[in-house]
Amino acid sequence: AVRAAAAAEGVGEEELGARVKALCADTTCCTVVALGQDQKALRPALLWMDSRSAPQAAKILQLASQGPEDAGVKRSLAVNSGGKGPLSAEWMLPKSLWLKENDREVWDKAETVCEYQDYINLRLTGKLVASSCNVAARWHWNGEEAIVPSNAPPSLSAPRGRPVALLHRLGLDDLLDKWPAECVAMGTTISPLSPSAALHLGLPASVLVAQGGPDAFVGMLGLGCTRPGQLALITGSSHLHLAVSATPATAEGIWGAYAGAPLPGLCFAEGGQSSTGSILRWARNLFTGGAEDGVTYAQLDQEAADVDVGSDGLVALETFQGSRTPITDPLAKGALVGLSLSHTRAHVWRALLEAVCFGTRACVDALRQAGHGADEILVAGGATRSPFWLQMHADATGLPVAVCACPDGPLLGSAILAAAAAGLHGGDVLAAVKAMVRVEKRIQPNPEAVLKYTAVFQHTYSRLAAAVQPIAHAAARLLGGDVVSPEAGLSGKTEAGLSDKTEEGPSAKTAQEKKEEADDEVTRKLAEVSLGEGVAVCPSLLGCDWADIAGAVKACEKAGAEMLHLDMFDGVAIPSPNALTFGPQMIAAIRKRTSLLLDVHLVAQNPSRYIEPLAAAGADRLTFQWESVPSTAKATALARAIRDSGMRAGVCLAPETHVDAILGLVDEGLVDLINILTVKPGFGGQALQSAMLDKVRALSKIKNRLEKAGVEVIQVDGGVTGSTAKACIDAGATALVSGSWLFAHKGGVAAAVKELRAAA
Repeated sequence: AVRAAAAAEGVGEEELGARVKALCADTTCCTVVALGQDQKALRPALLWMDSRSAPQAAKILQLASQGPEDAGVKRSLAVNSGGKGPLSAEWMLPKSLWLKENDREVWDKAETVCEYQDYINLRLTGKLVASSCNVAARWHWNGEEAIVPSNAPPSLSAPRGRPVALLHRLGLDDLLDKWPAECVAMGTTISPLSPSAALHLGLPASVLVAQGGPDAFVGMLGLGCTRPGQLALITGSSHLHLAVSATPATAEGIWGAYAGAPLPGLCFAEGGQSSTGSILRWARNLFTGGAEDGVTYAQLDQEAADVDVGSDGLVALETFQGSRTPITDPLAKGALVGLSLSHTRAHVWRALLEAVCFGTRACVDALRQAGHGADEILVAGGATRSPFWLQMHADATGLPVAVCACPDGPLLGSAILAAAAAGLHGGDVLAAVKAMVRVEKRIQPNPEAVLKYTAVFQHTYSRLAAAVQPIAHAAARLLGGDVVSPEAGLSGKTEAGLSDKTEEGPSAKTAQEKKEEADDEVTRKLAEVSLGEGVAVCPSLLGCDWADIAGAVKACEKAGAEMLHLDMFDGVAIPSPNALTFGPQMIAAIRKRTSLLLDVHLVAQNPSRYIEPLAAAGADRLTFQWESVPSTAKATALARAIRDSGMRAGVCLAPETHVDAILGLVDEGLVDLINILTVKPGFGGQALQSAMLDKVRALSKIKNRLEKAGVEVIQVDGGVTGSTAKACIDAGATALVSGSWLFAHKGGVAAAVKELRAAA
C-alpha cells in the first residue's frame, strides 16, 4: 500500500525516504492475538466484534462480586458503569478467559496475549509495546499508572496500573506474564522501522514508528477532541459518543471514564447506539426494494423536512440491534409507534432520524449526569453528508455541532501522532492537534426547534423503551424457541406451546396440530441424544436406489431412524452437471410417505428462493450451506426467514471453513443443528476426512454455549460407516448422516442403523 500510494503520487523511493519521517497505525479494538515463543500467531485472532466470550463477561462480573470486597477489584471494574456492568464480550479479559477455558492448548503455548495494535507494531519494529489508550479503554488498566517506567514486575502491592487483584480473583494470574511488559502513550516513539519492515514498505530504516491506538479513539485527535467539554460523535452504522473529561468519574449508564486516555492527563467516557445509519439504510432499501438507482438519502431528507418536529405523532425507537447505553439491553428491538393511515414515508424517515438524535441526546445526558458534560459535538462519519440530519442532532441535543475539514478522523489522528513522534510541533501531540485540525463549519442549535424536540423527547421517546421492552423480550424468547407459559401472558398456551383446550371430537385437531405433535416427539428424541443418551442416525436418500425411494423410506422407518437427510443441490452452486438432485416436488412426495422428520440440506446459489416451496412441501428443517451466504449478517437473515416460514434452521460447513465462521450466527439462537461435512459437498460415496473431526471437537468444547443458543444437534455428514462412526461420536457428534454405506449394507438398512448406534 505504501509503494502504491507513492507511485500514484509519482514519488520515487529516494524522495519518499526524504519526505517520510514517521508513521503510525490505528486498529480495531479489542482484537486479541495469541503469539507463541516465535512471535507468530497460534490461532486466528478474536476480532473486536467477536462475542463468543459473552458467558465469560458475565462470569467475570459474577466472580468479582463474590468473596471479600477488594479495593483493587472494585477499582478495575469501575469503568463498567461503576462496577455494576455490563462488561462487553469484546474486551480483553472476557476474550482471554474464553481462550483459557476453550482453547487451553493455545493458552498454554501462548507466550504473548496482546491486541492487534501491538502485533502490527511488533511486525513494524520487532518490539512488543502496549498502547496506554488501548489498555485503559479495553484491558481494565489505569492508563496513567501503566506508562510510569519501572524495573519491578507488577504485583498485588504494586500493580503498576495492571488489574492484578482482578486477575487473581478470576484465576487469570498467568495472563499478567503474557501481556506486553512495556506500555507507552499514543504519539510516543516505539523505535525506528526494523530492517525487514523497511524493506517490505520501501522506506528507510530511519523512519520512526509512533504508538497508535483504537481507530475511534485516534479519531478523537483527528477531530480535535482533546479538551474537557468536547464530545466526539463517530457516526456510521452505529453511533459512538466519546466525551473528554478532566476526571475519571464513572456511573451507571456509561462506560469509563478511562484514566490516561486518549492521552496522559486526560480521561474520556463513552456511550453508544448499536444501530443508527444501519436503520436508515434498512428503511431506504425498504422504500426502494433495494434498487441502487432508487430514491436517494438527500431526497428522503428533503421530503422529511416538510414534516414538522415530532413526525405528526409518529415516534420511533432506533434500537433495532439492541441498546448499548444508557440502558444496556441486547434484546431490545426497534419500534414505530403511533402509525396512522395519514403517515407517509416522509413521516417514517423523519421519525427514524429523530429517534437516532434522541438516542444521542439520552447518551449525552447520561454522560453529563456522570460528570462528563459537553459544550460542543465534533462529528465524523456518514452523518456529515446530511446537513438536515446534522441540524437535527444540534437541535435535539441543544449543542453546537462541528464538522472538520478532514472527514477521516482516524487517518488524520494517526498523522498527528506520527508528526509528534517525528518532533514536529515541538514533539507535542496537543500542539500537533491544534496545528493540524481545522473546523470547517459549526451548526448552532435553533432555540425554537430545541424546545419542540425537548417536548417530544420527554413526553414520548424517553418513555418508549421501557414500554416496548417486555414485548421485545417476549418476542425474542419466542424467536429463540423458548417455551411460553400462560403465566407469561399468552393465554390459551400450555408449556408445550400447544392449545390447552380438550378435543371435542375426532376432527378437533387439525392436520397441522398433529404434525406439530409428531415433530415435538422427534425433537424430544433428538434432545435425548444430544444429552449423551445415544446417537441419532439420519439416512441420506442421496445414497439409496432412486428407482425405489418409497421402499428406502419405508426401510428407514422400520429401522427406527430419527430423521431423513435429503440433499438438495441446484447444479449451480457446485459447478458440476452431476451435482443436481431432487427438488421441492420430491420432498412433497416423500412427505406423503412418512412422518419422519425431513431434514433438507440445501446447496444452492440463491437459497432464499427455495424457502417457501420447501416449507409448503413439508420439510421440517432446512439446513443451508454456509458458503452460499458467507457472512453472519446474510446467514442470520436467511436463518430468520427459514424460521419465519415455520421450518427449523440448520447450518452446514464445508471442509474448507472453520467453525469460528458460524459462531456469530449460532449466538443469534436461530439454528438448532450444525452439520459438519467431512467430504466435499455434492457427491456420495466419498471417504471421511478425519481432520474434519477437529471441528466437531471444537464444537464439543463449547457445548454449554451451543445449548444456550438452542443448538440441539451436532451432525457429521460424509463417509460415515461402521468403521468411522465411533471416531465421529468420540469427537462429539450427536447425529450421523450415512447414505452410500448404509443403503449398501449387506444386512439391510436396519442392520446398518444398529451398527452405527452400537458405536456409541
